[in-house]
Amino acid sequence: MNDRPRNKLTVREMREINRHHLRPSRLIAVQVHDSIHQAINLMQVYGVSQLPVLEGDRMIGSLDERTLMHRLLEAAHCLWGEVYNYLQPPLPSLEEEAAVEDLYQLLQAGATAVIVTRAGAPVGIVTPADVVALKVYSVPPDYDI
Repeated sequence: MNDRPRNKLTVREMREINRHHLRPSRLIAVQVHDSIHQAINLMQVYGVSQLPVLEGDRMIGSLDERTLMHRLLEAAHCLWGEVYNYLQPPLPSLEEEAAVEDLYQLLQAGATAVIVTRAGAPVGIVTPADVVALKVYSVPPDYDI
């Protein structure tokens, strides 16, 4: 039984509202042994600035474009190195049935993105841009965000 108030939006519902306007609904991620070149290509193709790093289905870290830029300026050969060598801490995660308020708290505390999980497995990512889009692309009037 779901005991959250009926008018509270969940992270899953927010992603459904936004998915037609922003990004693909599936998780865009790299595997730990992919190359930095592959990671940068994914970032460019999907217009994202950060990626979760997975080992199989388990999130073990993240990459962001700012760190990659600094590394590439220091040593261009890192382009062909494995993602594993440039890992940053994992992004925080939240179950998709969590209230959007929980998401807001993580983002307001400084998270640059939050991984959305279903039964513990990563299924998507939410950024501050998604929160802004939620306001822009309308929320059903009977929901409180």
